[in-house]
Amino acid sequence: MVTSTVPTVSRQVVFPERGVIRLAAVEVQPPASDQLLMRVRRVGICATDLHLLEGHIGDPFPLVPGHEFVGEVAAIGAAAARRRGLAAGDRIAVEMLLPCGACPRCAEGRYNLCDRDDPAAGAPVGREYGVNIPRTAAPGLWGGYADYLHVPAEAIVHRLPDTVPWDTAALVEPLAVSFRAVQRGRVAPGDRVVVIGPGPVGLLISAAAKIAGAARVVMVGTRQNRLDLARRFGADAAVNSRVVDDVRDAVARELGGLADVVIESAGVTAAQSQAVTLVRRGGRVVLAGACGWGADVTFGADRDLLTREIDVLPSFLSAGGYEPSIAALTDAAYPYADLVTHRYPLEQVRDAYDVVREKRDDVIKAVLVLAD
Repeated sequence: MVTSTVPTVSRQVVFPERGVIRLAAVEVQPPASDQLLMRVRRVGICATDLHLLEGHIGDPFPLVPGHEFVGEVAAIGAAAARRRGLAAGDRIAVEMLLPCGACPRCAEGRYNLCDRDDPAAGAPVGREYGVNIPRTAAPGLWGGYADYLHVPAEAIVHRLPDTVPWDTAALVEPLAVSFRAVQRGRVAPGDRVVVIGPGPVGLLISAAAKIAGAARVVMVGTRQNRLDLARRFGADAAVNSRVVDDVRDAVARELGGLADVVIESAGVTAAQSQAVTLVRRGGRVVLAGACGWGADVTFGADRDLLTREIDVLPSFLSAGGYEPSIAALTDAAYPYADLVTHRYPLEQVRDAYDVVREKRDDVIKAVLVLAD
């Protein structure tokens, strides 16, 4: 095994039950030959983490949250080192899903829908880091709110360039989610695109749409400071839905008609219902925001869908998005670092959650700093 100095204990944030946050420690075991151990440097705080804490997404407790993590190889088994071409100290990003690589969905490239992560297919334990793998599953290192993370053979690992600072690198997962949403919407050169929700993912979707060749991007939201920032991430115009009398008319004025593609990232059902009203007949609507397990969305079956023959395309997780995400962060055509507005040590995770939940202090993206 190729290794650096690894302590025997890792700090962790644990959700032992709904609504409860605790700090804990867990023993760290050295990786087997086909595994590696990741030292977490940064982990982003995502709205999904807040949903998990409140029990809106299943019952994975006790859970170590955190799926937006980046770090370095702390220790690596001999077989993993040969296969992955990695060594201790290399900077890496690990995708949040651990796919089997063999089921029908994995075989067609949609590994975000892996059968091993589907409770309906009889999977007893999920396969998403920080989301649905309970801490009780050995070795207990399944979430990014921790010093160390277990990386088994099936994990998808990407090397990170040395030129991308850690705070910026922490955006690799939400940017990958953004690229997948753009891919699902089949955004092509010349398309007119609307993005609903100028949160971190929405702002990154704007940039990803422009990278894909969108001719014009309009951001729709309610927080003016974020709408202003959207212009720095490729948006050609912004519409504050609390200010205008008619969002549809305002969007049409900015685009010269309705959108070819609307991508919703607000994570509320009202935004999903609004999305279908902003797209042209025969256009595409991408639903990328997580609303919580019990949320239901309402469309006019004939008025909004049937007679307009629009494609409604959910976009789940980040399959296929990491490569363009890493390339975009390396290229730095947009001010990605400006999205990270708040940094907290692990011990202040409760303070971080309060700020993110209440949208205080002009927070856009908060990260936990595990090591500098």
